[in-house]
Amino acid sequence: MGLDSLAEPMADDGPCGPDLNARMDPDFDAYYFAALGRLPDAYARPGVTRPDGSVSPDRVFDPGSLDLAGELRQIDALLERSRDLRLLALRVQWLALAGRVPALAETLETVALLLERFPREVHPGAESDPAERREALAELAAPATVIQPLAWAGLAGTAEVTLRKLRVAAGQATPLQGESGLSTESLTAVLADPGNGTRLTRTLAALDQATAAVTRIVAACAADPEAPFTPHLDPLTAVLDEMRGAIVAVRPDLAAPVPMPEAAAPEPVPHSAPVQVPPPTRELPAGAPEVRDQDHARRLLEACEAYYRRAEPSSPALLLVTQARLLIGRPLIEALEVLMPGRAAEAQIGFGPETGFVLDSARLRSLTEEGGPGDPAPARAESTLRPPPPAIDSAEQAAGTLRAVEDHFRRTERSSPVPMLLERAQAYLGKDFPAILRDLLPSAEA
Repeated sequence: MGLDSLAEPMADDGPCGPDLNARMDPDFDAYYFAALGRLPDAYARPGVTRPDGSVSPDRVFDPGSLDLAGELRQIDALLERSRDLRLLALRVQWLALAGRVPALAETLETVALLLERFPREVHPGAESDPAERREALAELAAPATVIQPLAWAGLAGTAEVTLRKLRVAAGQATPLQGESGLSTESLTAVLADPGNGTRLTRTLAALDQATAAVTRIVAACAADPEAPFTPHLDPLTAVLDEMRGAIVAVRPDLAAPVPMPEAAAPEPVPHSAPVQVPPPTRELPAGAPEVRDQDHARRLLEACEAYYRRAEPSSPALLLVTQARLLIGRPLIEALEVLMPGRAAEAQIGFGPETGFVLDSARLRSLTEEGGPGDPAPARAESTLRPPPPAIDSAEQAAGTLRAVEDHFRRTERSSPVPMLLERAQAYLGKDFPAILRDLLPSAEA
């Protein structure tokens, strides 16, 4: 089935056909819910230390284990009967897991086109169940099945160079057991090879197409006159921008202008230097507050907590927002102890194997304590003279505030864990209880 045909109105049951989920269609139920169970809970799992001191092997999803043709065949057969965002989101996830960036971009463009042409009719309807539509679109940026797989997708047509490998080589990600010996110089040399120009051009075109589609999806949802909302797709935009930046940093000659406002592409760097991609410039939702400083950010998060305690006390977002607030202004070692209690003692800053120099976790804690208490209380006392942040009365206002605080820390304190926690909190917004259970209690692995 060609995806272009999905933009044409159907003959029966309206332009998008019937809602097969609402009708409890047996073919839809048999495929869709079984497919959700086949999606991996995590793309990569580091090994864990056993009681005897040995370490279990790292586990990384194998794209070769995926029957992509079979999954797409069943999805496309259902899409011929019903234009459904849930099916298209599932299609995006399978394509990301398979590392098929061009096909993923085409599917995202189809999502954008359906939302633009049939905003009321495409399933699930925003009018009948806006939370269900919000959740369906949130799956386009699912961490385990879209964001992480894209980081492992080959930039030059094969897995020889990936964003993940570039991050590890630059010291921006902890290497797994099979990722030792990676160097930025060798990876960028592959990207610089003239023989890879055609493949890199194809990847850049797909990344630009995907980024433009995400922008259209967000705009279409925000423009809905009856049920406007902003889907949380920032993680998807960020990884697409980072993939593009990694290529353009080495091959600026291949970059075509992107048909939308964006941050300037990073300057070319020598092959031996780490690839540094600046954080993407993102437009905040209308009405989002302008965050002035850390204390203002803290008070805004307190307002979000008050809203979630009142309106959505069962949401995991409440817990993550609270933790983010508690880590504002706190040192690195404290963040590690909170977020990685089982491995914080392993943290160290090394200076290369040739020197043998290292600052271990005990020394890092000692340096933290010698540097002063870092008590944010004075700032809090001073802030009592300022007017309190406005009360938060809606889910959209709370989400916009979280976005604003996340964006503030990404710009002013990139080393802070606060943006990561708030990004995760936003990923839970709109999710129902079964979806939360699947995330909090992944299936046991052999």
